[in-house]
Amino acid sequence: MTLLHDAPTVPTQFPARRTWVRRIHGGGQRVETCPEWCTDHHRNDTSGHLDDLQHGAHFDGPLLPVFDAEQGTVPMPILAGRLSVDPYSSDPRRNRPHVHLEPYADEVMECLTPSELATIIGQLRAHCDQLDDVLGRLVEARAEAGGA
Repeated sequence: MTLLHDAPTVPTQFPARRTWVRRIHGGGQRVETCPEWCTDHHRNDTSGHLDDLQHGAHFDGPLLPVFDAEQGTVPMPILAGRLSVDPYSSDPRRNRPHVHLEPYADEVMECLTPSELATIIGQLRAHCDQLDDVLGRLVEARAEAGGA
């Protein structure tokens, strides 16, 4: 099985802060300004309910070849996600910047705080250390069996 080595893409430069007038359903308008890290286009955010607004920046995850019973081996992104904030949400987990992390396609860990994300990163690092040990044992087992 060949591993796909697509490096995750993380924006290295953020767009200039963008400001626009937004009409609020029910009356009134507000001037909205993106946080400097927001890469959303906001084309559809010129009107709406106050709490509909979300700012964010997606980040990709590495693609791994995963078996699919219907399609054979297909590239599957893992650990992709989005840095996000819903500035008008009444939910305190959403109205502060947070991360939505997708361990794998269509599965989401929502509203991760910095400490929660740090815990996950630590668990993943420990698991990668364990995989290094498994790799060593695999190499030894194949050598013992007479194959590379």
